[in-house]
Amino acid sequence: MSKSNEYRRVAASMAERYGVDPELFVSLVERESGFDPKAKGADGEIGLTQIMSETGIKPGFGVTPIQDRNDPVDNLRFGAEYLGALIRNYEGDVSKALMAYNGGAGNVDQGTVSKSAKSYATELMNGKQIKVPVANGAMSKSAVSAGMKQLSDGIAALNVKPRISAPAPRTPGGFERRGKMSPLSRSGIPGLGMIDRYSTPGGLGSLSRGRS
Repeated sequence: MSKSNEYRRVAASMAERYGVDPELFVSLVERESGFDPKAKGADGEIGLTQIMSETGIKPGFGVTPIQDRNDPVDNLRFGAEYLGALIRNYEGDVSKALMAYNGGAGNVDQGTVSKSAKSYATELMNGKQIKVPVANGAMSKSAVSAGMKQLSDGIAALNVKPRISAPAPRTPGGFERRGKMSPLSRSGIPGLGMIDRYSTPGGLGSLSRGRS
């Protein structure tokens, strides 16, 4: 396997590890350095993912700083981790993350993105809907927010007092006729079917009636 192909394999692996679409990251490295680990930019960028010295030392966003920008593997690791962190920071907006990678997160946040950074993101996206895989169990801010809302709604539904209905008619043998589903399982609230299964027979309705 040639060095270039080996670096492509490592790039794809690092991308998956840090929640970046592998095809997108490989394209980014191709654009940044042509997969030449000795590539150097006019402003001091170094390596496969063209890392600036200051960015490598203090990347922010919870990214592990790079020890040696000339190390091809760690250079790819840093680039993938940094882009993945930017994607999470912008709640899955890959276009913004790419503009921040190229032109700086500060410019994205302040709305002062350069034309070159916008062009950079557009060309790498190439009109595709980029998938954002979940890395190491990580969730975006919006996903966490949505999950918390669902949990809150479920708790609120549990706190609603059930209606007290009239005693169910009895069969000749003295047993109450019961439906197959309790009011909770018919409510459509996620998870309540499990509560119904392992709770008192008859669901909440039976709790509201005295024992015969």
